[in-house]
Amino acid sequence: MGKTHFDLNFKNLLEIDINGGTDLDSDKEKANWAKLLRGINTITPSVADTTDATPYWDGEGFTDTEVTGKNITFALSGHRVMGDPAQDYVASHFLDIGDKLRTLARWTDPAGNVVESIATLTSIVPFGGAANVKQTFSFTLALNGKPVYTPASVGEVNRPVNPQSTGVTGGVKLSGE
Repeated sequence: MGKTHFDLNFKNLLEIDINGGTDLDSDKEKANWAKLLRGINTITPSVADTTDATPYWDGEGFTDTEVTGKNITFALSGHRVMGDPAQDYVASHFLDIGDKLRTLARWTDPAGNVVESIATLTSIVPFGGAANVKQTFSFTLALNGKPVYTPASVGEVNRPVNPQSTGVTGGVKLSGE
């Protein structure tokens, strides 16, 4: 039996535009992408599906469920690293509301597939914990609208973040294109 390969989570890359761009068409080219790496020890992606569950006559009393919408978020947590551009940007929005919390976000998976979206920074925790421990840091990155998916096979720009990854060629194909 062959050896099983598992990509490690750190091979996923999350970035935000610390210029605060809010338009994928006009702001992406001048975006100042900051990597969410330093001090981050946990990233948890989540999808809250909106579903329609309807029983039809041909289902003989059983329900047909269809996903009609999605709310995609990434919950990040770790320790506060002062001077890190991404963390400093997020922490600086602790008191903000509304459009000031929107920016561009980009996720690159281990195979080099890219998902880009306008996102909202929510649940920002710029510090916390006991007096004698490292400061905590956490927030949630909530994607707004339908993200733009670019498969790794398109162009040189979307090469894998970690070329040593030996995952499935081309990576996972995310539908919704």
